[in-house]
Amino acid sequence: MDEKKLIEKQIFNDTSQYQDIMDRPYQPSKRHLAMNQLDRAAQFAPFGALEGFKDLIQNKTSDFARKKYSSAEDEQLINRQLRYLQIHPKLVDVTYFNDASGYYEHLTGRLQKIETKKGRVSFDDTSIVILNIRSIKLAK
Repeated sequence: MDEKKLIEKQIFNDTSQYQDIMDRPYQPSKRHLAMNQLDRAAQFAPFGALEGFKDLIQNKTSDFARKKYSSAEDEQLINRQLRYLQIHPKLVDVTYFNDASGYYEHLTGRLQKIETKKGRVSFDDTSIVILNIRSIKLAK
């Protein structure tokens, strides 16, 4: 007997006592009306009962948003932070828009180099377009 049959036999024990009713056709209840699919889905929705699930989904989807363009002030702040990190290398968490994936991503690392002519920075061998950086924060 193959492994699949053995497992099936263990899960579904002896059903011989139910053989007389196993082949009978389904008979809908005469006391209760059949519930439509939408109502059944609402009744058995597993995640609707979880507290905070909706907030968690909204927080997660914020990473998967359309690219937002920074203001001139935001760009100046990021440039100041990058200059500071050149002098004082620290472990930072960078939020940036990845053009390849189309999503916002997070990176934790140390600044390696700034290529102003190319408009790019490198954090631990990951090259990022400076204009795509949304925030730089000290890593915890």
